[in-house]
Amino acid sequence: MQAPATIAVQVVNYRTRSYLERCLATVVPDVQRSGLDYEINLLDNASGEALEDFPRSFDACRAFTAERNLGFGGGHNLLASKTEARYLLILNPDVEFLLPDTTTQLVAAMVSIDRVWAVGPKLITASGTAQPYDHGRLRGVRAQISLRGGHSYWHETDVRQDVAWVSGAVMLIERAAFAKVGGFDEKLFLYKEDEDLCLRLRQEGGRVLYEPSVVIRHHGSVVADRQVDLKRASAYFSAKHLPNRRSRRLFEAVHHLLPYLRL
Repeated sequence: MQAPATIAVQVVNYRTRSYLERCLATVVPDVQRSGLDYEINLLDNASGEALEDFPRSFDACRAFTAERNLGFGGGHNLLASKTEARYLLILNPDVEFLLPDTTTQLVAAMVSIDRVWAVGPKLITASGTAQPYDHGRLRGVRAQISLRGGHSYWHETDVRQDVAWVSGAVMLIERAAFAKVGGFDEKLFLYKEDEDLCLRLRQEGGRVLYEPSVVIRHHGSVVADRQVDLKRASAYFSAKHLPNRRSRRLFEAVHHLLPYLRL
């Protein structure tokens, strides 16, 4: 019997095939250079785009098709169920690896610190600027106010640190930890699912690490209507994790004033 792969790269596609082609063209050579046993698992999320040719172009690649659109989290839960790999490298199709040894560095960050269960890199836009909200701060007064209001505090940094969450656009996570918390909450169809997952990881005693020495390009919002979907996801997230509505609204109000406050 063949031993499980060390790392499973998984990407959920929804009408983003052109991005997916560019993504894999940068990701697969990097994973190959890492020397880790790997597999690549792709899912077309009922968008009607055939992915069957990708396994012919990339070794250790499998393509699956969902009968209905499962959402971001549901799609990745399905792919996670198809592997026994130690690590899941969860990617959006609109990301591109820029630097050599990206995979190696993400794994090294994971294993170098005790109880780190998820790692995320610094994301930059197509123009090369830092992409806001590639992580949510965990420490500091501003971060705690935002978290208690169901939001996040982001500030660009080049310092490795424990954070509240890292973006699901690029997330390396231990598969056992992913399974331990039940994977993504599929009621979060799009947005906030990475925040919710990382919160549950931390509640179980795990740590979430932001590794800004690893830089990855993320085009961002190539499918979704961010304003509508984020509002819906935020309401569900707050109801799930912050049941005290009065307290939540107070911290939410202060969160929106943070740019004007000296704290």
